[in-house]
Amino acid sequence: MCAIAGFLHRTQPADRGALSRLTDAMAHRGPDGQGLWLEGPVGLGHRRLAILDLSDAGRNPMGYGGEDGQRYWIVYNGEIYNYLELRSVLQAAGHRFRTATDTEVVVAAFDQWGLDCLPRFNGMWAFAIWDRQEHRLVLARDRFGIKPLYYTQDDERFVFASELKAFASLDGFTRALDGEQAAATLDGLNAAEGEGPRTLMAGVLRLMPGHAMVVEPDKTLRVTRWWETRDHVPAVPERYEEQVEAFRALLVDAVRLRLRSDRPVGASLSGGVDSGAIASVMAMLRKETGSDVHAFVATFPGTELDERPYADAVVAGGGITPHYWAFEPQGALSDVLDSIWAMEDVWSTIAVPMWSLYREMRRRNITVSLDGHGGDELLCGYHWFLDWPMGVVNDNLYRAVHVDPLPAILRNFDRCSMAHGVEVRMPLLDWRLVCFAFGLPPAAKVGGGYTKRILRDAMAGIMPEAVRRRRSKLGFNSPMVTWFNGALRPLIRTVLDHPLWLESPWWDGPVLRREILDRSEAGTWTSEDWDGVLRHWTRMNLVLWRLLFVEGERLDRLRWAS
Repeated sequence: MCAIAGFLHRTQPADRGALSRLTDAMAHRGPDGQGLWLEGPVGLGHRRLAILDLSDAGRNPMGYGGEDGQRYWIVYNGEIYNYLELRSVLQAAGHRFRTATDTEVVVAAFDQWGLDCLPRFNGMWAFAIWDRQEHRLVLARDRFGIKPLYYTQDDERFVFASELKAFASLDGFTRALDGEQAAATLDGLNAAEGEGPRTLMAGVLRLMPGHAMVVEPDKTLRVTRWWETRDHVPAVPERYEEQVEAFRALLVDAVRLRLRSDRPVGASLSGGVDSGAIASVMAMLRKETGSDVHAFVATFPGTELDERPYADAVVAGGGITPHYWAFEPQGALSDVLDSIWAMEDVWSTIAVPMWSLYREMRRRNITVSLDGHGGDELLCGYHWFLDWPMGVVNDNLYRAVHVDPLPAILRNFDRCSMAHGVEVRMPLLDWRLVCFAFGLPPAAKVGGGYTKRILRDAMAGIMPEAVRRRRSKLGFNSPMVTWFNGALRPLIRTVLDHPLWLESPWWDGPVLRREILDRSEAGTWTSEDWDGVLRHWTRMNLVLWRLLFVEGERLDRLRWAS
């Protein structure tokens, strides 16, 4: 798990200093070292987070293929969990390997099958491969967009990187807000991530999930879609009991594959059904792995957001070693701006809890976390899903997985975890499990007053009953209403006094300023104002994003002002 970046210049050689700056703007994603490779107009950069084969042999950029072993050069971010199985197939086909990495398996698979290698991968990835023989640059992204990949081009160069903030390091790059994308973000709060390739940064596009791109020798771009989930939905057993058995087997295997690591592996445990299932399966597999299961739990003492009793039930039931991070509202405020910088996009709430939990993991030497993301969107986990007519459930879930809200959730957790050099793996987004879930009838997902019916039944005897039968659901949120009434006031005033707020084309800045400040200073926000608070924060977040990513304001100056 790493950061990747690169250039393909039109008229001049790639510049090492520029490539180093582009790559090191994302050093947090890869704290274990930098790698650069340049040849003529091409430059590939990498920041490494070493997970498999911790030796120097595993460094990127990595050469492979041809008589000299250097036809292809790859930079790679992600994990291919079935790399051992693919490695055996490739060895039988005559390939030889000098490392124990999945990176080398990826580039060897590309050498063997071209872009037809992509459906063979079970994992998450974004990579770029330069073919020195064909003078062609190939980029690809995983099925569901777990790992990010952005690009921009002009008359002089094509540039790609893992994060938006890297582009600010480019000489000659004009930082500007894409106004239409901003309006879409404000309208949908989080839908923009999955709607299309445009980003908040004008001129920078995202390669969409399940897509690949070829930059041809004449510098034209060819983007193709290599994955469509609906084309891979299998026939599922007719009997529900057999569906449960098949689902359980897929989930257990998905967890088993994601435990492959040369670095310590932990789990993020909220106390909900999804994370509880993952941690419980990890505990069940302990005998195979030969290591203890460490779970990290965010607690919110004395608030309705606290799920510690449920997390403790999973810990006790599985013999898991717990690590607790206690949310302290005043102290957490000092991390608000850092979390916004890490997220590098607009979100309707403040991501301090998730950002802080991964920081705690890293402090305790956990580099890989297995999390429960995807369960809600696959299996009707949100309470409003219960109101859907059965005939539209799977179509609505397809949108939830591929458009809104899952793509934005995956972006948020990638940024918050990688801000601290922690890799998040998501067993519930194993492509086999996703396709199987879409083959299930709605009654397997919602029934008897429960959401996620098949997951709950698959976990019988594995997960504690108190969690398996839990009906309540809490989000992993900051106490936004409490903060609006108190400790967030200085930052709120700083934002609302800024011309970007007062002169905004998307809202009436002066009117909203008076309304928000009057209520914040009087402390009259209540839980009934939750949706309104989130909408106000989304607007403020957009102002802060513009200050940080367009205006180039420094974090320390904003801290001082607020």
